[in-house]
Amino acid sequence: MSVNVSVLAAEQRPLPVPPRRGTAATSENDPRTRAEKGETAMPRTQRNRFRRRRARRRFPLPMPLLAATAAGLLAATAGGTAFAMDKGVVLDTGGEERTVHTFGGTVADVLDAAGVELGEGDVVAPPPDTPVGDGDHVLVRSPRDLTVELDGHERSHRVIAADLGEALHQIGLDPGSVELSESPDTPLPAEGLSVSAERAPRMVVMYDTVRTETRTTGTTVADVLDAAGIDLGAHDIVTPEPDEPAAPDTVVEVLPVLTAPETEEVVIEADTEERDDPDLPQGEREVVTEPEDGLKEVTTATVLRGGEEVEHRLSEETVSHPVDGLVRVGTQVEEAGTPPVGGGDAAGLNWSALAACESGGDPTAVNSAGGYYGLYQFSTASWRSVGGTGLPSEAGAGEQTQRAQQLYDAVGGNWQSQWPHCGARLFD
Repeated sequence: MSVNVSVLAAEQRPLPVPPRRGTAATSENDPRTRAEKGETAMPRTQRNRFRRRRARRRFPLPMPLLAATAAGLLAATAGGTAFAMDKGVVLDTGGEERTVHTFGGTVADVLDAAGVELGEGDVVAPPPDTPVGDGDHVLVRSPRDLTVELDGHERSHRVIAADLGEALHQIGLDPGSVELSESPDTPLPAEGLSVSAERAPRMVVMYDTVRTETRTTGTTVADVLDAAGIDLGAHDIVTPEPDEPAAPDTVVEVLPVLTAPETEEVVIEADTEERDDPDLPQGEREVVTEPEDGLKEVTTATVLRGGEEVEHRLSEETVSHPVDGLVRVGTQVEEAGTPPVGGGDAAGLNWSALAACESGGDPTAVNSAGGYYGLYQFSTASWRSVGGTGLPSEAGAGEQTQRAQQLYDAVGGNWQSQWPHCGARLFD
């Protein structure tokens, strides 16, 4: 049998301390309290996610319950031969433990074997007439005087505790919520102990819509969460982050993440810029740069926001940036053309053979690479040099032939400069 060594206490008059979370009087999560305030009950999902973590501290047990528990365990383990065997019982007197050997069968026999005489007001658990077995625990506590000056107000108490931490819990004061002049592990001497305490700064934790007020002597956001009993999920988002410092009146916001995050690739569409170019004929378009889309990785998860489950974008990372395209758009207004001037020596050349070689005899032909048009594959520059307007492929076959003859004359018969591949056909 083992006995809780935290605190053995008769009723003590508690200090006026802030209400503890989780009590019926102070819990903001209590449905009755929320109803009185006109608030709605916490959604089921939020109740499942909002788990209070029990602090690893020692809290006082009522004496009757502690004694009954100890007696029950002893009765179950002692057996019929317990009184005839040497037993090693752990005796805790005022926080100091030692193993006492006895052939006796009760707590009183253990105390006699240890030479412990109970004084006025001493408390022993389990009670002296309780049977004991090997390995059981017996606690003895003597009343001690404790004076606490809390925020300048002094109160005296009579406690049954081994150390300051046990005593503070006994009078209803959480050691983690005050700044103490002595360590909570400080033993309580027979002559009593006086300490001063100041309430730690108040902090607030908002777990979605649930508000929890707490006090802590901790210095980080993680300490605030621990003091408030908030058990974070693996992906919950905390603002400020847990390792950041916590100042007085800090408000910590927790966004509960309900599902494992998922990452997908998303295309970043590239834009295309159109830029006016006065050197290109009006309406003509020239692609300078082809647009290239980018790529990013977006991570999302289902979160609890305002009591509702919604999808939330946790993060995004650019894998490749988009490259915008560029198109030049001609704005040049062409002057009115001049009538074609053909004939002369050029009229006697074989223009049909040249057209067949350059364009297959098609007056509307456009070179697949762009920039050359019509029967004789004029460039826009050469076409304009002989008075043509618009595109050569838009003019009639007769006009194209006349302007080709005019171009031949303009270059002094240097057909190689205009038709280097097919010009020789003019003399077939």
